[in-house]
Amino acid sequence: MSVRVLIIDDDSALCYGLKRLLSDSFDVHTALNGSDALDLVKKNKFNIIFLDYKLGEENGLEVLKAIKKIDANVPVVMMTAYGTSNLVLDSIKLGAVEYIVKPVEPEYIVEIATKIARIDNQEYCPENALKLDYESFSDEIFIGSSKAIRDIMVMVAGVAETNYPVLVTGESGTGKELIVKIIHKYSDRKEKPFIPINCAAIPEELLESELFGYEKGAFTGADKSKMGKFEIADGGTLFLDEIGDMPLDLQAKLLRVLQDGAIERLGSNKLKKVNVRIVAATNKDLKELIQKGLFREDLYYRLNVVNINLPPLRERKEDIKDLAVYFTIKYSKELNKSICCIEDEVFNILLEYDWPGNVRELENVIRKAVLITKDNLIKPEDIKIDKIKSNNVYVTEYFFNKYKDNLLVKSVEEIEARLIKRALKMNGYNLSKTAEILGISRVTLNAKLKKYEIKI
Repeated sequence: MSVRVLIIDDDSALCYGLKRLLSDSFDVHTALNGSDALDLVKKNKFNIIFLDYKLGEENGLEVLKAIKKIDANVPVVMMTAYGTSNLVLDSIKLGAVEYIVKPVEPEYIVEIATKIARIDNQEYCPENALKLDYESFSDEIFIGSSKAIRDIMVMVAGVAETNYPVLVTGESGTGKELIVKIIHKYSDRKEKPFIPINCAAIPEELLESELFGYEKGAFTGADKSKMGKFEIADGGTLFLDEIGDMPLDLQAKLLRVLQDGAIERLGSNKLKKVNVRIVAATNKDLKELIQKGLFREDLYYRLNVVNINLPPLRERKEDIKDLAVYFTIKYSKELNKSICCIEDEVFNILLEYDWPGNVRELENVIRKAVLITKDNLIKPEDIKIDKIKSNNVYVTEYFFNKYKDNLLVKSVEEIEARLIKRALKMNGYNLSKTAEILGISRVTLNAKLKKYEIKI
């Protein structure tokens, strides 16, 4: 089926010129005013619409609104000679997918039309890219197929069926809360409440009342009784996040709850039995805190019946590709994008980075890439990483971590292969231009293409 394009502009010469330009590849229709354009949109299904901001006395934004009422999903590209930020913002807010300022090169119009035409075609995917499988996407699962993650999943499956307290440890951003949610989801308590509380986010003077509740009149402002998290979580799971930040006096009260299975509200002398499973998490070294007198040793052993330690992302880089795919699909759905694939070079970029912010940092990078890409695929230029380390230190560590023998030879070969691939892409896979920019002969370039099995 041919791609149907509508050009709406009061300049008849421009409409004619664009129609001639695009007709070889598209089924092109034109309209010189908003009324005629809306009649065409009502009668035809268009794949792309080019809409001028100024249609004589008409405002193109009003026409855009009307088009979106007829077909909310049709991609509209705004065209204008007035490239102000307000117009850009207003156009995008009303649903335009692109905004171009006149005069514009004819090749750019063709490029945009071709790009948008591909976006609706989920079957399209270039050879140097991975096609995304939306059918197999499942939310709220822990992504990773590395041995470390497989071992953790086995442990999670086993401990979920028990009522043992669990302590989940690991650096910030490794996915501790998701592991805790999985434990609850696969436990016998799954139909009961899952109540999280961040011990570091609540002021010390309020944390006790949040956990244990209070009676009316217990303190100034307590004009009525309130249940605490323990009572709300009765029968279910209470997740104590950042347990290492809990004050010492509260640690003692938590220990009594774990020992007695009962809580006491503030302002009350009555014990109330609660059936709560405690799962705690921390990014701190609790043994070190014990040595400093900041964490109770007896509480540590009560909480640490089962310990699940999540490795940082830099220690399980084989999971990065799966995570990148997962987050791309997730945010493509959330942002109503049609991302169909990820270029292979993107994965190389992601694998080269050490991810000090772990999975959370990777998620933010992919979310930004999905948001900013103007194509139906994630490209290297869409990946924005704030590298904390200097490039020199970063590159050195990368190669020392990757190669255990023949370090110099293998590192040089990898850099050479990457430079050749990038130069080829930059020069449209023209071998003469590529050889020139690399400073080598065509004969040498052909030999290296063969050596590194680079296909063009």
